[in-house]
Amino acid sequence: MRKLKLTIAYDGTRYAGWQVQQARRRKAGGGRQTTEGRRRRPTIQGTIEEVLQRIFQERVRVVGSGRTDAGVHALAQVAHVTTRARIPCERLLRSLNQLLPPDIAVTHLEEAEATFHARFSATGKRYRYRLFTGAVVPPFIRPYVHQVRAPLNLALMRREAARLCGRHDFRAFARAGGRRITTTRTIVAADLKRRGQEVWVELTGNGFLRTMVRSVVGTLIDVGREHRPPGTIRRLLSTRQRRLAGPTAPDCGLALVEVRYD
Repeated sequence: MRKLKLTIAYDGTRYAGWQVQQARRRKAGGGRQTTEGRRRRPTIQGTIEEVLQRIFQERVRVVGSGRTDAGVHALAQVAHVTTRARIPCERLLRSLNQLLPPDIAVTHLEEAEATFHARFSATGKRYRYRLFTGAVVPPFIRPYVHQVRAPLNLALMRREAARLCGRHDFRAFARAGGRRITTTRTIVAADLKRRGQEVWVELTGNGFLRTMVRSVVGTLIDVGREHRPPGTIRRLLSTRQRRLAGPTAPDCGLALVEVRYD
C-alpha cells in the first residue's frame, strides 16, 4: 500500500461542502447514485473519490485536512489517499485533472510517509475572507466576494481583530447547537489588508470551529460600520454567547488558503 498527498484547489459554489454525506458513504463504491443522491448537491470529497475509483479500479477514501462548508472555496486544501495502485504521481496527476470537473483541480500530488495524516498531522490553517467595498462587483469575482456597501472603519476593525490572537474559548463564534469536544482554539494572526476595492480578513490558527471565521467576519463588519462598540470582541470572548455576536457572513467570500505541517 502507498499513501499519496494531494493539494487541491476548488470553487465551492455548486458543492455541499467538502465532506461526503453519510447516506452516500454507506452506498457501495462505484456505480450510479440513487435517486436521492442525485437530488443532493455533490461534495468535493465525493467527486474526487469517484474519479480516483475510476482510475484505480478500487474503492478509496480521500481524507481531507478538515471540512469546508457549502459554498466555501479552497486555494490549497490538503488530503491523503491510500491505494494499492502503482501509477506514477505525474501520470496520476494528469489523469485526475483530465477527469475532474473544471471547478476542482489537484495542483500537486506526491508520495507521503505512512505516518502522514492530512488532518491529524496539520499544525495550522489560514483562511481568507474577501469583502468588496465598491459600488459594482465585477462579474468575474462575484462568486468569491461579499459586497459591503456601507463605509467601513478599517482602523477600528483592525484593533478588534487583534483581540482574537491568543488561546481563547471561541464559543461565541461557533455554530449554535453543533457537537464538539472543545471550543478553545489558538489564533496566531488576525490581519486586515486593503486590496484596491477589496478588504481581506485573514485568520491563521491551529484550528477553527464550524462557521467560526464567517461569524468573526460578520461581527467585524458590524464593528466597521460602527454598529457595535469598541471592545466587542473582548466581550464576546468573555461571555461566550453566540447571540451577542454579529451575523454569519455569506459563504461565498471565504477560502481556505493554506494548511500548515511541521
